[in-house]
Amino acid sequence: MKHGILLLLALATAAGCKAPQFIQAGEKDGVSVDYRWNINAAKPPELLLKIANKSGSAQHLHLELDLSYQAFTVEQLTADTCIPAGRTFNGKFNGIYFIPKALTSEQAASTDCKVQLSGFTTEKAPHCP
Repeated sequence: MKHGILLLLALATAAGCKAPQFIQAGEKDGVSVDYRWNINAAKPPELLLKIANKSGSAQHLHLELDLSYQAFTVEQLTADTCIPAGRTFNGKFNGIYFIPKALTSEQAASTDCKVQLSGFTTEKAPHCP
C-alpha cells in the first residue's frame, strides 16, 4: 500500500514537471513547423522552433513569424534554412530559436501573446550544405 502511494505521488510530480508541448504553426510539402516558449523569469523569453522534414528530399525553407501582444504585432522574425530529408531540427539543440526584443517573459507567457506563421515557403533542394 505504501509503495502504491509513493508511486502515485511520483507520477503526479513527474506530470507537473512536464516540459511545455510544441504547438503546430504550419505544414507544407511534408515539412512541419512547431513552436513553444522557453520562459525563465531570470532571462529573456526564447521562442523555440521544431522543424520536421518528412518528405523524401531536402527542403530549403523561408519562415516569417509574427509575434503579437494584445492583438498588436510587436515583432516579426524571419529565418532561412535547409533541412535534409527525414530530419528534425529541434529548438536550441540543433534548430532555430529567437530571443524577442519586444516582449518580456511575463508578456510571452500571457494568453494575450500570439505567434503566427505569416510566411512559409519550401523548395526542394538537391542537398543541404
